[in-house]
Amino acid sequence: MASALSLRRAALGAAVLSACVPCLAAAAQPLPTPAQLAALAFPGWSESAAGRVHSAALPPLPGTGHGIYAGWNVGQNRVLVEPKLVLRTDPTHLTLIAGLVPAGDDGRSSAVHATPLALAAYQFEQHGGTWGVRGRQGIFALRGFSGAAAVREVPLAARRPAVAVEYGSCWQGYCGTWLAVYEVGRDAVRREPAVELALSGINVDSAADCQRRLAPLVKPHAQDPIARDDGGAPDTHDCYAIESSWSIDATHEGPGDLTIHYQGAISRAESYAGPPAAIDQKQVLRYGNGKYRAISGYSPVPAI
Repeated sequence: MASALSLRRAALGAAVLSACVPCLAAAAQPLPTPAQLAALAFPGWSESAAGRVHSAALPPLPGTGHGIYAGWNVGQNRVLVEPKLVLRTDPTHLTLIAGLVPAGDDGRSSAVHATPLALAAYQFEQHGGTWGVRGRQGIFALRGFSGAAAVREVPLAARRPAVAVEYGSCWQGYCGTWLAVYEVGRDAVRREPAVELALSGINVDSAADCQRRLAPLVKPHAQDPIARDDGGAPDTHDCYAIESSWSIDATHEGPGDLTIHYQGAISRAESYAGPPAAIDQKQVLRYGNGKYRAISGYSPVPAI
């Protein structure tokens, strides 16, 4: 009996291994480059100036109905296409993440400061060693300023890829950076981000007294007189310089915790005459029902 059972187990193992051979072979092959997939998703695409110009439809995403995204219109838009990332969602499926920027009649970017980068997704499937377009999700988010944002892959778990988007800008001496993370499935990227938050806030150039109030915790630098306003009385404004780093514990089957480490200094308006307070703290967010929510700590970054 034991011998028969062993034979059955061996046969089952051989059958499973045989069935998975195509999957293992596909997974072992190098991924197509973003440029190669872009040429499939956008026929005629090339890395030349003219080859990057194409058309893409902007769906009615949150905020697009209020005209707050300069350069973008709901419906068809003339765009410059820049392939960003290729993500493997399983052994035979890939997703291309492309960045799109509004293009003018001359084929150049028409982005201004208030123009976000459009993030678009296109799905591919492998058949017999050849990759073909399986789905065209298109634009799923608008993020960034001046048509720019940093885009990279980040795993939420061992088999849960996501796209992390970091972007920032400054206004009259107030600077900030932000993070948004989007889950990537085999058929689509979720439009609702798993998390969106401020990573940094710095207003050292917003008022004439801020460098003095944050010293010695923040190193002085040459201020931009154009960016600095009149400052007003010191007890009317906070001064701060806060930055952060973040990581996701992707060692589990489900999405791991997101940890953000904030560092910097702040001088509160009510205590402007005293030394600045040092900031060195963590916030931990836990995933549940598609969202990361804080379970400990808090963000010290002021709203800008």
